[in-house]
Amino acid sequence: MAQSTQLDPKFKDQVTTEPGGENLLRCYSCGTCMATCLIRRQDPQYNPRRIMHKAILGMRESVLSSHLIWMCSACDDCYEHCPQHIHISELFKAFRTIALREGYRPAGPVATVNERTCVACGLCVEVCPYDAVELVQKKVLGHAKTVSQVNMALCMSCGVCAASCRSASINLTDFSDENLAQCVQDQLQPAEVAA
Repeated sequence: MAQSTQLDPKFKDQVTTEPGGENLLRCYSCGTCMATCLIRRQDPQYNPRRIMHKAILGMRESVLSSHLIWMCSACDDCYEHCPQHIHISELFKAFRTIALREGYRPAGPVATVNERTCVACGLCVEVCPYDAVELVQKKVLGHAKTVSQVNMALCMSCGVCAASCRSASINLTDFSDENLAQCVQDQLQPAEVAA
């Protein structure tokens, strides 16, 4: 049980005023989101219902510091089945936005743009399935320049933007071909032992 010193009764109000968080209090913990969640099928620790319940209870630190708020793939399968019509992917985007504002960062890789080499072709904006990339005006080396910018609250580390970048200006931080090969090898190893 959480101690009262760990609870922030205003946290739920902060979430409901954040775009995407408006429907937090409509959740009555039926579990439909959990039953339909594709991420939960791969990681039983992932439980959208529990995360929402913690937010309602005011467990700010537990919610914002959790790697679980970054795992929602925004497939919206849960939204189609939710009897309360809670857009959970939007709600989790609100959690991530608050987390970023308060200094928390995703645990995994995030797409980053090398503004010096970005040619602002816009292909990354077109191909991003999460609308996490946009073209913005910035000062780069003292000159105004249009460049791609990644919204960390929306980026799901899929790598589509990096794969499509013609100028090789987008990378996934802390992620390389070697890391990917190791991840694949780690996933295959249990299967090889069982065979």
